[in-house]
Amino acid sequence: MSTRVPTYPPKVVSLFPWIGSAFNLVFTPSTFFARCRAQYGPVFKLLAGGRNIVVVTSADALSGVAFADHRVLSSHIQHYDHFRALCSDSSLHPRIYDTIAQKIFPVLDRRMSKRTLGELTPPFAQLVLDKLKLFSGRPEVSLTRSLTEPLYVGANGVLFGSRFPQDTYEDFFMLLKSLPKRLCRRPFWSFPSSRARDRLLQRITHYLKGANPATDDKLASSFTAIFREHGIPVEVAAPSVLLIMSSLHQNTVNVIFWLFAWLLADPTALSAVRSEIDKAIREDFGNFQTFIAEANPDKLDSPSFALLNSAILETMRLTSVQTGVRLAASDVDIKDGGKILPILKGEYVVLDPRGAHLDKNMYPNCDKFVAGRFVESEYRGDLAATAGYPYFALGAGKHVCKGRFLAIYEIKVLAVIYLSLFDITPVGRGEGPSSTWEPPKPSAQSVGTIHPMEDVLVRLRPRSVL
Repeated sequence: MSTRVPTYPPKVVSLFPWIGSAFNLVFTPSTFFARCRAQYGPVFKLLAGGRNIVVVTSADALSGVAFADHRVLSSHIQHYDHFRALCSDSSLHPRIYDTIAQKIFPVLDRRMSKRTLGELTPPFAQLVLDKLKLFSGRPEVSLTRSLTEPLYVGANGVLFGSRFPQDTYEDFFMLLKSLPKRLCRRPFWSFPSSRARDRLLQRITHYLKGANPATDDKLASSFTAIFREHGIPVEVAAPSVLLIMSSLHQNTVNVIFWLFAWLLADPTALSAVRSEIDKAIREDFGNFQTFIAEANPDKLDSPSFALLNSAILETMRLTSVQTGVRLAASDVDIKDGGKILPILKGEYVVLDPRGAHLDKNMYPNCDKFVAGRFVESEYRGDLAATAGYPYFALGAGKHVCKGRFLAIYEIKVLAVIYLSLFDITPVGRGEGPSSTWEPPKPSAQSVGTIHPMEDVLVRLRPRSVL
């Protein structure tokens, strides 16, 4: 006798057959899921364009799906959605998938492991510093650009080498801004973003064709060798590189923006983080220049940066929305607390950690940014503070984020350098400690991590650290 409960998960009511909730899913996915959680609970099923979609937001259901056999709940659909968004030629998608999964990921997995990141973080710090210096002296700057352009240049430089075209920032972020619309299959994509994608692919193609093991630096030579040794044609290699770039940056840039936006809205927390950074540089490194030269994982993963580490984890908790999609290859039952969640063959499963991350029983003041939430009485390491909490910002199971350590160290290094170089004030805040400033609202179209509705202008006053 079947143990399945036919009324579970509850079904989202919709007025239109077949279409179902497609419009809400396409135009306002994050706010739509929030309304459904409030009305139906942490697990629910909806219809969208003829597809049955099970949305899981509870800690138990998220864990069950994340650790399920990947042959039963396949993530291929998620990868192909990204291929479709960034490469219009669908005939190339199978070869791109094979190139990324079988050729590139094993190499990047080794390069981004915690053990080998020490080779990357000091040169990353130098590239970030060189780019950040260019923002000094301007009366007002974009918070987004002053954070994300150094991040873009630094990460690309240490992964793809010095020959990689770093003047592609504007095209890349124009494309990245359109990604939620593309992933949600929203019609009428911006033509400028499509042209930006074409220009990016041309620049990446030129980078790949110009590879010369005799003259390239070590990083560029080892990366381009992947394609040369496997005989991968450039029409497959170029979009593969663009997809790696998207995976590398699309969530990190939003996390670093919100980290600074929420710290700016909480001057007490900002002052505490800056004081911690100043003390760590003084006592652990001796001076700022030594930090740049020795910004390795062992020193970054230190109790001296416990509050900064906590603030980063807290930002990831609050910014994570839909983090994955699975397609059921066969019927499967997932444990969800004391219930059994039946997922039928052909159904889609969306993992949305927002419900678990806003569980008020686990996180007091769950919807508030609390910089010190993950500060431990005894520091145990970057991610150890999340143990015992429902925390899915960096994935779980077989699909845990391969670049999780790189992402944390990128953000940590950038925050240390930025707050060491500059006193930062948002334009629009008055003078005095009692003046208040509100960060921008999140976009209802957010996918992966929440996107800000608008940018923030800030004033940077140089500090004397150089």
